[in-house]
Parts: sequence; C-alpha cells; structure tokens
Amino acid sequence: MNLRRFSLPIFYAFFLFLPMIAGSFAAGFWARDRQDTVSRDNIELVRQSAQQIKSRYVGEVDEAELFEGAIDGMVSTLDPYCEYFTREEWAEFNSVQLEGKFGGVGILVELDRDTGYLRVITPIEETPAFAADVLPGDRITAVEGNSVKGKSLQSIVNGIRGEPGSKVRLTLWREGRDLFEVTLTRAVIRIQSVRHKMLDDDIGYIRISDFTRMMDAFDEAVEALREKKIKGLVIDLRFNGGGLLDECVKLSDRFLPKGDLIVSTRGRTRRDNREIDADKGDDLPSWPLVVLVNEGSASASEIFAGAMKDHKRGVLVGGKTFGKGSVHTPLPMRDKSYLKLTTARYYTPSGYSVAKIKGKRDYGLVPDYLVEMTAEENAGLIKFWNLERVRKQDPSKKVENDFRDIQLEAGIEVIKASLEGRDPKVETREIGKEKKADE
Repeated sequence: MNLRRFSLPIFYAFFLFLPMIAGSFAAGFWARDRQDTVSRDNIELVRQSAQQIKSRYVGEVDEAELFEGAIDGMVSTLDPYCEYFTREEWAEFNSVQLEGKFGGVGILVELDRDTGYLRVITPIEETPAFAADVLPGDRITAVEGNSVKGKSLQSIVNGIRGEPGSKVRLTLWREGRDLFEVTLTRAVIRIQSVRHKMLDDDIGYIRISDFTRMMDAFDEAVEALREKKIKGLVIDLRFNGGGLLDECVKLSDRFLPKGDLIVSTRGRTRRDNREIDADKGDDLPSWPLVVLVNEGSASASEIFAGAMKDHKRGVLVGGKTFGKGSVHTPLPMRDKSYLKLTTARYYTPSGYSVAKIKGKRDYGLVPDYLVEMTAEENAGLIKFWNLERVRKQDPSKKVENDFRDIQLEAGIEVIKASLEGRDPKVETREIGKEKKADE
C-alpha cells in the first residue's frame, strides 16, 4: 500500500494513499462488475447537450475534447484529490515517474477548488522550495506570471516542472502578506529522510522528513542513540507530508505490541475496508516518546502519530496536523485514460478520521500539548534546519542563528516530566486566539 505522491519533480497530493500494489490496478475494474447505477436520463442529457453544441456552436468543436471537458466537470464536483487523466496525460505522468527526466521544486500540493489556486501542504527538505522558505498553507496563484485559476492540477504541475537547472517563477499568497514572487531553480529531488542527534538530559532526537524507504536509516539512528544510553526519544514529523504506508506500518511496529491496530480504511466496497495491525510487535525499549507534529504533517505522518496517541504509546506535541486521510485509486477506462478517485478514508485505532472534508470542522490530529508557531516562526525553523545542514557539511563555517524551537522545548519538557514522575509544565499556545486577543 503506497501513500507516495508519484512524482520526483513536484510532490503531488493526489496519490498519497493507494491500495496494496497487488490490488490497486485490479481495483480499477470493479466498476465493470457492479450494476449500472447511472440514470439513463442523465446520460441522455449529456448526449443531447453535446449534440446541440456540435450543431449550433459557432466555432469548431473537437468531440474528444468536449467529452474530456465533461468528465473533468464531473470530477471537479468531488474532493480535490480526484482527477481525470487522458491517455496521453497518464502516459506522460508515468513516464516521468519511471524515468525521472524532469526536475522540480520539492513541494507537496493540492488543488484548492474554492479559490482555484494550488495549496502547499508542505515543502520537502533539501529542495529548492524548502530553501526558499515556502511554507505550508501558501497558495500558488500564478506560474511564470500566468494565473493558475481554471486549470487542472496536472496542467499546473506541468508548468512548474522542467529540466533540472532551469528556473521557474511562482507567485504566492500567504496570510498576512501581499502577493510575492519566488524564483526557484529546478532540481532532481533526492531526499535524506532521517537525521538524528543527542539532546541534553540524555534524550535522543530523530527527524523523519519523508516516509520513503527510511526504515533502515531509522534503525541505524536508533542504534546510534542506544549506544549513548538515551532515556527518552523525540520523533520529529513536522513538515513530513507522507510517503509509503509500508514504512509507516514498520515504524509503528517498532513501538506497538503485536496485534495492536495501526490503521483501518473504510470505503464503499469490501476490498476498500481493511485493518492493518502491528505484526512483529514492539522491539524497542519503553522510552518515553514524544512525536512532534504541525500543519505540514500529513498522511503517513498522521497515521503513525494517530496510532501512538490512541494507544497512549507516545505524546503528541506541536500544531494541529494537515488532515490528509483518504485512499486514492487509479481506475482505467476503455480508451486507456484514467480516473483517479478517492475510494476510502483511513481511520486511527480509535475510529477517528483525520480527513479534511468540506463542511467537516474536526479534521487532522490535535496534539496532546498544543503549541502552535506563527508562519514567521515556521520559516525560522526551516532556516534553522538549513543552517544545521550547512554546519554539518562544513564544521569550520561560522553560522549564527538564535532561533528558539518552542515545540521541541515543549517536547523535551514532556519527556523530562515523565522521567521525573511529575506533570509537564507546558503552556498551550493557539495562534488564532492570540491574534483575536491582539485585535
């Protein structure tokens, strides 16, 4: 089962969670086995409309484009993760994934259908977007000066990706700021998913930026920290937009007893209803565990964090997570085009759906200790991580930074309190309420 955004150039939000490979494409044929439930009157209405357009519209009409537009229109009434690919678009899409010919900027995005803009879920670490301080929640309003309104996600992404080394100009909107532009140099995206270090008070720290083939690196990081006899562990999933479900399940397995539910999925067919349990059982010491999350933590990050929270194995600290909790399946059509549809939603062990659905007020995971940071502070965190990497690559280089990571500080306090047998001294911080108080 794969939560991966199928892209090297730019990380899409629309393939975050696929069924097991053995069943993903087979699931595309389920529609043929089901009784036709589409009204013949509605089909006839579409046919009549097409006929009227072809016979009366003053300009030239391409029938294939006409019906592609009709399908696009139907899909646009669904959630923002659903999309229609023509045969050519699907072939191009898969060619890019398999061959990695194009460069990108390293952002996980979704189409905000209310505004027509692209919403940034999170930038990916060690990418052009991350270095340029692109933040979760930013809206991409234009590419090379051309508005993205009215365009499909695929066509917008095609405009952002390109040859590595070439540049692309994005116009961004951010709450509290006027429109601004960033010019990014495209690159082939390569991700170092795991970093670790020792903190004070014998506390280990592991940051996971992406759930992509990261378990070997995680196990190595744990072993290095165990040798230093850590007494508690912080796992940092801030700005982690997801990745492979298999890796997320393996990570959960390290902390949960065999048989504990990690995640379940629910859809309209039996094959969409599944439960995934811990298999091997926890094989790590019962260290106090804190999981740091924020609005850039999505999908696989939310699965792991939700499992730790519901089973009371770990304590969540930071900001409310993004709310990406849906299963997407590519469904092949007769002409080799594809419909990519949301076919199920995933649920934490307690039965809670993190999915952000229109009209639903409760989405994402609310941490046990809510310590939100402003956009400026998030930008400072990203800059701090970039400077840390510079320092590691060249220890002789002097790098000054006085950034204070209040979420990490809160996480450390939670672990210290657990070790000392007392209640943590962590103050709730809600940015929205602070703004209202200032007003």
